[in-house]
Amino acid sequence: MSIRNRIITADHGGDAIRVPLIEISGASDGPVTSIVAGVHGAEYCGIEAAVRLSREIDSERLRGTLRIVTVANVPGFLGRCEVQCPVDGQNLNRLFPGSATKDYTDHLASVIYENCVRDADCVLNIHGGDIFEELVPYTGIGRTGNAQVDERCRELGRAYGLPFLLESGSPPGAVAGGSSLNQAAQADGITSILAESGGRGLLEEEFVETHLRGMRNTLKWMDMLDGDLELPNEVRELTTDFWRISSEGICYPEQAIGDRVREGQRIGEVKDWFGDTVEELIAPRDAWIVAVVITPAARKDAIVYQVAF
Repeated sequence: MSIRNRIITADHGGDAIRVPLIEISGASDGPVTSIVAGVHGAEYCGIEAAVRLSREIDSERLRGTLRIVTVANVPGFLGRCEVQCPVDGQNLNRLFPGSATKDYTDHLASVIYENCVRDADCVLNIHGGDIFEELVPYTGIGRTGNAQVDERCRELGRAYGLPFLLESGSPPGAVAGGSSLNQAAQADGITSILAESGGRGLLEEEFVETHLRGMRNTLKWMDMLDGDLELPNEVRELTTDFWRISSEGICYPEQAIGDRVREGQRIGEVKDWFGDTVEELIAPRDAWIVAVVITPAARKDAIVYQVAF
């Protein structure tokens, strides 16, 4: 039994890479589960839940090894940055498994993957809704074509206990050869999910507790802790997609999270700098609204809604 806190370090052309890692070894042998929070540095509810879990785990009751990265994107956290790592402006959650020979954020992804993910049996990619978004708590999985791996990820998504379980293809903005942390792990045969709870750049107790319950459920599901799963929600299992705008300007979404919209329904508009409407947003199909970009700044081709159907 042991608890080890350390900072994994690497150098990238003079820019220091630092990854805070807590490794808890249980009283008996068992699986390896890795929990990685703070891939997006301003998603505070997931980060706080990871910190609290590390403080509450009793190693004498734990079977196997638990690894917890409390803040994967330290530059993004310290810089209060939405989505990106400010060193090079890239999205860490689109670059896994990463590469030590590419840009800073690719190297950071590689350090995390090689030290915390590659040899794990289960990986949680913990998110908390970014500064610019409001969302319904959900778990997400990808598709690999390996029926056994995909089904085990689906089972873990149910066990985490959030209202929606969403399946997706490649995440928006993924670069060639790169993916989200959970989808890269899933492609390597590792049981892995994304978990989202929180948003708007706030640290809210309700969403921290939601993550803590899901993390505890995961350890029980992995037979690393004793106890029954806490499953307060009926889980809707759906496919997810992202709806974008085509114009630059000021965006006014008209739907809230949890709304059900119908094909052809008006769901918002974009105005130019002078207040004239340049784009009316129309729902292309029936769907649930699971996330909304709540800031009015509208780049061309920006995401406004995440939906499920």
